[in-house]
Amino acid sequence: MSDFLAPFGRLRFWPAVGIVACAAAVWGIARVSGVELLLWQVALLALAGLALNAMVAALRPDTEPGPELTTRSVNTSTWRPFVEVNRWEDQLIFAETRPGTFDGSNAKRRIVELAEERLRLRRGLSLRGDADQCRGILGERTYAFLTAPVPDCPTEWQLHEHLTRIEAI
Repeated sequence: MSDFLAPFGRLRFWPAVGIVACAAAVWGIARVSGVELLLWQVALLALAGLALNAMVAALRPDTEPGPELTTRSVNTSTWRPFVEVNRWEDQLIFAETRPGTFDGSNAKRRIVELAEERLRLRRGLSLRGDADQCRGILGERTYAFLTAPVPDCPTEWQLHEHLTRIEAI
């Protein structure tokens, strides 16, 4: 029955009964006054009343509480006064919630850009061109993290280890 009345929105019981009663009253008054109303005209009048009820109900504020918002994240978001830190945090949290896509995410790309820039400015090295020297500076695991495909977001302690090595350049 609710699928049948779905075009009328959230139809309450008593307003629907009232609309049908009004249609029956109009039919009764018309019958007493000598006007012949056909059944389809009464049904059309009731449908018009239901449509009017649906339009008025759509204008009312929603009083039912919405579902509770939940996010699953190991990297818990914190509010910091620095906008860039929040952006990095958001990118890491977004990359973490979509398993298997970390390698193509903005977070990985930005970490690699940061490491390449630090290597170029402070040591005059290129991440791909001077692989042996970069591997010695960054360590084997951090170098592999920056150059090899990584499907999932690293854990907090792995990310901390990689970022500490990049900062130490």
